[in-house]
Amino acid sequence: MIEKTVNLTDHRVIHQFRGTAGNIYIVEDRRKGVTCLVDCGMPSDAENLAASLQNFAPLKRVVCTHFHVDHVSGWICLKNRHTDCKIWFHEAARPFVAGDARIPLPSFVDIQEILIPCMKEAGYFPGFFDLVNGGLYGTPFKKRFPLDSVTFFANETSVLPGFTTIHTPGHRPDSVSFFDADSGILICGDLLVVIDGKLISNTFVASKKDQEASINKIKKLEGLKYVFPGHGDCVPFKGIFSRGFVYGP
Repeated sequence: MIEKTVNLTDHRVIHQFRGTAGNIYIVEDRRKGVTCLVDCGMPSDAENLAASLQNFAPLKRVVCTHFHVDHVSGWICLKNRHTDCKIWFHEAARPFVAGDARIPLPSFVDIQEILIPCMKEAGYFPGFFDLVNGGLYGTPFKKRFPLDSVTFFANETSVLPGFTTIHTPGHRPDSVSFFDADSGILICGDLLVVIDGKLISNTFVASKKDQEASINKIKKLEGLKYVFPGHGDCVPFKGIFSRGFVYGP
């Protein structure tokens, strides 16, 4: 359900929806009468998410921070309720969304250091409902995500009202973040995760080099005050931990 609400401006609002496996963000532009989602969780989020969305203007767009199961598979249920809605991915996700390339399996270290702690943080364990209702999209085990309402966007394309799009590859080649200069809020997907209250640079990455470059890019953002991650609590930006060391803002 909705755990946190912040006014971005006098007409734009962001809500943190705590899903079963991680966070979904609801962004309202009340002046334009538009509602967008950042990520859409798991199929098991569908009922509670639908109930929350009834309180807002019609849902027009789902923008995904990256193509991983816990951020995209909720679309399988959501698209049947919101037939005018489109789901958007960075163009680097195209081969994975279309099924031309497979997402690699996480390593044992990735599972131990990131995946299990994130699941514990959310109190989530994959259930039968998620698995049979599209819960394998965005994993190495299922191909060809439904393409009928999919749109791809390029770097820096404005896809979320009032937010700047920042390509932040590392965790995945298609990873993106969104920065709102008015409030200082960064929606970072899985570039960063919050575990036990600490903002951590994700070590579960497709490219260490890209991850380091993206972290450096984020650190240079002028006016960054808060981080809204894909997993964990929304926290003030005071520094980024990596294996116990603080990089700092």
